[in-house]
Parts: sequence; structure tokens; C-alpha cells
Amino acid sequence: MTVRLVLYGAGALAREIVDALERLNAHGTSIALQASIVDPGLDAPEIFRGRPVVRDVRAFAGDDGLRFVVALGEPEPRARAAAHLRNTIGARFASIIDPGVLIGGSSRIGAGAVILGHSSVTTDARLGEHVLINPGCTVAHDDVLKDFATLSPGVHLAGHVQVGEGAFLGTGACVIPKIRIGARAVVGAGAVVIRNVAPGQTVFGNPARALPARPRPQTPPTA
Repeated sequence: MTVRLVLYGAGALAREIVDALERLNAHGTSIALQASIVDPGLDAPEIFRGRPVVRDVRAFAGDDGLRFVVALGEPEPRARAAAHLRNTIGARFASIIDPGVLIGGSSRIGAGAVILGHSSVTTDARLGEHVLINPGCTVAHDDVLKDFATLSPGVHLAGHVQVGEGAFLGTGACVIPKIRIGARAVVGAGAVVIRNVAPGQTVFGNPARALPARPRPQTPPTA
């Protein structure tokens, strides 16, 4: 059975996903790209990878055989796009896992997740909906990634790590065991996380420390 797929997005991540689709098809998983969606007003070609670019998601209403993947790299835009598709046309989502990815049999992957090549998800991991794992990442045993969590290329999570909803980990970040990274937190590129990260907090460095708050501008005295 062939999966008829529509991508939301036509940028770099969408191109990486199309390459993964070609490898999946070569390995016997039949996925046919139908179109890509781009928000109205954005500069984009009319054709992406040989398929039409559509500006209105309602063009796909009523076709229950379609599956969607949101090809946007940032967590918040990805969450907005998924909600828009779900609320407007009742979209159903597919997960894309490159055939070069190693997935433990006891791990679970949510709908809409994208896992790109040369990554590994070991045993008893739990990945939520619309999680994005870029190439070369390690998700170790018993890790939990909540919906819309994003790992940039080369991120390594040790065991029993929890990554909150919509959190973003920059390229090459490393997290030691049993750390909790809060919802919508940001971990800078190359950071080594050895302490819990609060929801919405930004950390960077080795060891990772919170980004200092910006000083408030001083109001000049009045006469």
C-alpha cells in the first residue's frame, strides 16, 4: 500500500525529508509525495521536487487517504502548522524515519515525528508527536521527548533524560543522565547539560549555564 504524503513546508528540512523518502522507497516502503504547503505570502516556487506548492490547506479537505508531515525545523511554527492542519481539515499525520536510523523494538514514536539518518533511538524511549530528530543524534534508553521537541544535528542524550514539549537543543549539545529539560527551553549549540533546565530557560556553554537576563534600560531623571 502506497502512502500519499503532503509536506507542510518547502525549505531545507523538506528537502531532507524528500531525500529520506527516496531511501525509504528504495528499501520497499512505498511513499508518494503529492504536494507541499507554503503559507500565503511566503516567497516559494510553484513546484517543489516535481510536485505542486499549495497555499491553502483547504485544498486537501475531504481526502481521508492523505497523510501529512510538518517540515518546519522550529518547534513553535511546527506546532502552529500541525494545529492548523488538524483544526482546518482534520489532517492525519505520518512519521518519517530514515532507513539509516536504528530504533529499539521497545521504543515508541508518536505520529508526525521525523527522524533523519544516522541517528539512534535505543531501548524503551518514548517520543511524542511531531518530534524532530536531525541527523547524527543519540536518544538513549528510557529517554522521553514530549511533543514538538527538537534535536539539532549531533545532539546526544544519555539515559533517563526528559525533554519537555517544544524544547529546542542546538547542534552538538550533550545531556548527562537523568536530566530534565523543561517545556520550550533552549539549549545552545555545543552545550553540556549537567543540571536540570527550567521551562522556557535558555542555557549555553560547558557546563551549561542560564543566559543572563538583559538589564532593563535606565530611565533618565526628570528635572
